Amino acid sequence: MKPWTILSSKQVMRDRFMGLRTDRCIRDDGHIVEAYHVTELTDWVTVIPLTDTGNVVLVREYRHAGGVFTLGLPGGVSDPGETDWPSVGARELQEETGYTAQVMHHVGTCYPNPATQNNRLHYYLALGCKPTSTQSLDPNEEIEVLEMPYTEFLDYGSLEVQHALHAAALFYAERFLMHHPELRPPEEI
Repeated sequence: MKPWTILSSKQVMRDRFMGLRTDRCIRDDGHIVEAYHVTELTDWVTVIPLTDTGNVVLVREYRHAGGVFTLGLPGGVSDPGETDWPSVGARELQEETGYTAQVMHHVGTCYPNPATQNNRLHYYLALGCKPTSTQSLDPNEEIEVLEMPYTEFLDYGSLEVQHALHAAALFYAERFLMHHPELRPPEEI
């Protein structure tokens, strides 16, 4: 197998953070793919914020596309051209929660959905998180901040609504903590 060759490409829509293009491609075996839609997105960052007492800082918010409320991790999109992922994560953590981390550890990067999207998602484990300011939300954001013991959040499958990318965040965090057990949050007493 080889990557497809783009024969033509049409930009269907574009704004600051997202685009939609339709490619006409040819596979190595000669098959023509007439219309393949690609969602073009800036990279994202998701933060797994932990306090010194072993709590994870969570955000509860309404997700319009799914029509559901989620309990999950802070994060967001990078501005066009941004590549300093720890800074993007720290900014999103502060804006959405009002918390600041003492240290950010990169724990993984993945493609959220490479079948239809071209962006990557960068995960950061944020340690020593403390509330340092008020939230600085975007006009369309309405976020409730709460803390939960990290060990309780690890039972992510028990939540009524689950976000696949947050489940992946726990995989990356746990893989990192296996190699750095001294950084594992304390368990509830």
